[in-house]
Amino acid sequence: MAAVNEGQIKVLEQTRQRLLQLTHSLGSLTGSLQQSDPLPSWNSLQSQASIISNNLINISTQISEHHELLSSLVAYPAPSFPGTTQQGVLEQLLRTKLDPRVQDWVEKGLKAGTKSAEENKGLSEAELEELWAWAPIEANQEARRRNWGGNYTLEERETGIQNVITGLSRQLDDDDESEESDEEEEDEDEAAEDKMEIVGVHRRPGSSGVEFDITSEKHRAPGAFSPAMPLTDVFRYMMTGAKPGSDVK
Repeated sequence: MAAVNEGQIKVLEQTRQRLLQLTHSLGSLTGSLQQSDPLPSWNSLQSQASIISNNLINISTQISEHHELLSSLVAYPAPSFPGTTQQGVLEQLLRTKLDPRVQDWVEKGLKAGTKSAEENKGLSEAELEELWAWAPIEANQEARRRNWGGNYTLEERETGIQNVITGLSRQLDDDDESEESDEEEEDEDEAAEDKMEIVGVHRRPGSSGVEFDITSEKHRAPGAFSPAMPLTDVFRYMMTGAKPGSDVK
């Protein structure tokens, strides 16, 4: 392979810087966990975890963008490399396999990823169809068993609605009390409908008194009587005997 150019060297330097940032972030987290007593606060751990996550994202993006270059490079020492004093670095650069500890991490990560993918696969189409065919029937049967109606089931009423924990901040109304209040309102409406109304006035036969024609709004047939007579006309007729509508001076 030909010697690397300036652009490729720049890519390698960027990759090195990102790996160095990740190494420092991991070292900082490890040190804080080992040296702090008690452990660091949740906010501190969350902040360090966010930094590490961002570093991992940057490294992943860098490697993906320059995968072709990084996979084709071959490291070998130049004659001027200080192999005697930098033997550890040289061995790391020339290693063809991962470090045993790193290899264990990779295997655990692959297993965890495979297991997570299998668990999150979800239901198949046949299983979903079976579920949707079963759910409505079972829900209907459960509702019938509990005699559901209103805010409480029959089972909850028998054990006492004061013992029911709804998880709501507001208090639910008792259905029986609601029914009683509805009945009271209906009775009041009926009483209002049964109010009597004066629809006419005439002299009592064979006497000097008067009689009033009255009826209830509920039973009065439309058009059976003339419109309601004003009270002023009724009182004037009672005092003077003048027929309603006549001018009396």
